[in-house]
Amino acid sequence: MKHAGFLLLLAALWSLPGAAQTSYMKRADRFSTDSLGSGRNMVLEVEWIGSGERYARYETDEQGERRYWIVDMKSRRCSPMFDNRRMASLLTPYADSARLPQPARLGIFGFEFDKRQPLCFEFDYNDHRLRYDIRRATLREVEAPARPERSTSLWNRSYCADSLYFVTVREHNLLLVSHQGDTIRLNTDGVPYYSFATGGAAAGKGTGSAAGRWLGKSHKFLAVREDKRRVGEMSLVDNLEGRPLARNYKFVAAGDKEVIHQELHLVDADRGELVRLDTERFPDQKIEVPRFQAFPQTSQGAWFLRRSRTCDSMELCRINAADNSVVTILRETTKPHLNEQLFEYHLLNDGREILWWSERSGRGQFYRYDGQGHLLNAVTDGRFVAGHIVRIDTLQRTAIVEGYGGEEGINPHYRLYYRVPLDGGKALCLTPADGYHSISISPDGSRIYDRWSRMNLPEKRRIADLEGRTLVELPGADISEIRARGWREPQLLELLAADSVTRLYGVVYLPFEIEPGRKYPIISNVYPGPLDDQVPLTFTVDDNDNMRLAQLGFIVVNFSHRGSCPTRGRDYYTYGYGNLRDYALDDDMAVIRQVAARYPFADLERVGVYGHSGGGFMTAAAMLQHPEFYKVGVAASGNHDNNIYAQWWGEVYHGVRQITDKDGTVHFECHVPTTIELADRLQGRLLLVHGDMDDNVHPASTLRLVDALIRANKRFDMMIIPGADHGLPIDYFNNLVRYYFVEHLLGLPQKDIDIEKHE
Repeated sequence: MKHAGFLLLLAALWSLPGAAQTSYMKRADRFSTDSLGSGRNMVLEVEWIGSGERYARYETDEQGERRYWIVDMKSRRCSPMFDNRRMASLLTPYADSARLPQPARLGIFGFEFDKRQPLCFEFDYNDHRLRYDIRRATLREVEAPARPERSTSLWNRSYCADSLYFVTVREHNLLLVSHQGDTIRLNTDGVPYYSFATGGAAAGKGTGSAAGRWLGKSHKFLAVREDKRRVGEMSLVDNLEGRPLARNYKFVAAGDKEVIHQELHLVDADRGELVRLDTERFPDQKIEVPRFQAFPQTSQGAWFLRRSRTCDSMELCRINAADNSVVTILRETTKPHLNEQLFEYHLLNDGREILWWSERSGRGQFYRYDGQGHLLNAVTDGRFVAGHIVRIDTLQRTAIVEGYGGEEGINPHYRLYYRVPLDGGKALCLTPADGYHSISISPDGSRIYDRWSRMNLPEKRRIADLEGRTLVELPGADISEIRARGWREPQLLELLAADSVTRLYGVVYLPFEIEPGRKYPIISNVYPGPLDDQVPLTFTVDDNDNMRLAQLGFIVVNFSHRGSCPTRGRDYYTYGYGNLRDYALDDDMAVIRQVAARYPFADLERVGVYGHSGGGFMTAAAMLQHPEFYKVGVAASGNHDNNIYAQWWGEVYHGVRQITDKDGTVHFECHVPTTIELADRLQGRLLLVHGDMDDNVHPASTLRLVDALIRANKRFDMMIIPGADHGLPIDYFNNLVRYYFVEHLLGLPQKDIDIEKHE
């Protein structure tokens, strides 16, 4: 009799007329972002004035009126830049009579502050250039600065520093042109997919700018060329416009024999020569440029990375432009694979120092080397997993770096920021508040604008110095109006993985009104990683539509699993290596069981699961591997056959074997288990969704699972969305999910014709 209350509710709803049933779906819509709004001051951008050491500015929304503020770090006060009503009066002579300025919305943008007089700024208003003095509260018209005419003469040309030469690409070949107009065709073998043009010039005439860069002030140009000629194609059919036509594109899948190869060439303009550099080291290697850098260079030459196809070995190399030699400076090997999400390096002092990220200790850290590759010291102290460096001060010998898991009691997925000494020593946490932080740094590096939030904490803001001390508190996000409409924050939980040791972090969304005696099904919104777990870390009213889904009568969980997050250390991140299909399932079930134990109104007998992309793949795996546990699932855009998905996904995160034959030939093997192999295990209700123009996860992944289910005589549901790519129409898809769970997990048939208006 434990479901007696629910059965009575079900019977009552079943007997209601259509209009009343419709209201069952519409009541959840009251808590959508569109219905609730986003709150006040949800976004607050700070603009540094001048060096940022003394002044900054920001804008707020004060009960519908846009207000403009200036921050004085010396007095630690925020003051209005001007009185809105006075400013409206001052602007009136420059306005059109039909559109007089209103104090609530003045319509002024593009402030430009005077570097010599930081409390004066200029802006454009109705074809007038105006200057306002904050101290005197005066406005006057000034002469508009001359706008340089845009020149198209440099289009598709890359000039060297002294403009004596430029390079360009015609018919996929590299051309060198002198300032006197002399033209040298440096190669003649250019064809589509083997081109010097930026982006590889897959199609067309192959005419455009050259991929690469000039080396400093020299007459040498480092050119990049990709060879995609032998890479296989995939096809999609556009069914919506005119005659259905195939759209073909190159795509390297896991385990493919033919992959993309990169070449580096050096143009010597003075000699009129093109030399291919000897960069080969690993079979089917990949040449990489580090994040935020484009072939960094020093007086010694240009630098690049190359890594093995097995993604466990990487080298930092220097091109010596004087003799065209390539020298290996650093080598890194990490098993089972390198952390490409966090890895980066930085060259300091003209290459005499190198900051190098490594996971060799199990937790990502930065190390300092000299320019010849000799280790000098650890830069980060091991207290936290180091993320990306956001600022380096070579004079003060410090850097500001992202950090994860370094503070007791704070979710290790939250990003904090630390100031670290380059020569080694203790790190200082600049952003110690409990939450996920983002910062911007003043131009002179002396101040930070620190913002942080959690799913249960709207954004807080402050300006601080480089000791982490608060200088000025800024207005936080205000959600009082949203709360007044009945909305409540989700609950953040810390639970245990299936090993009963590893801590997992996530969000639980509950119905706002819990009916006594009623049991609520549990739905797991999943994404296994490994790039990211897609568990929301910052505040939002309705992330992924999960809060609205909960208001239909569900407990919705969204949790990280082992193997899903690159910022928690090597062992956590690589947990799924070699088991890409199933690694997250045990942790997901462990989380759901703990949630059910925590909330007595949870119904562990009715569990649903849904996800998109990798989450769609995991959804199908959950339904097929554990049909006794998961009863209803919606799998959208799932990569159910990772053997036809991207090389970088399957080979990096599942693994690829390098095999040398007796004759010395090297080839690679990779096979990722698929959900297709499990089709005969389906017992519950499964909806498969895919866009027919998805060039990320090809719809063949879903159709192969469909074929296997048909051959296994299984009943299931499928929705192909014409014209949709990997990102599905959000409103339609979210409502599709809601209806499917209401109908099959709650058992309430819905007869609406319009599934968005519920009519």
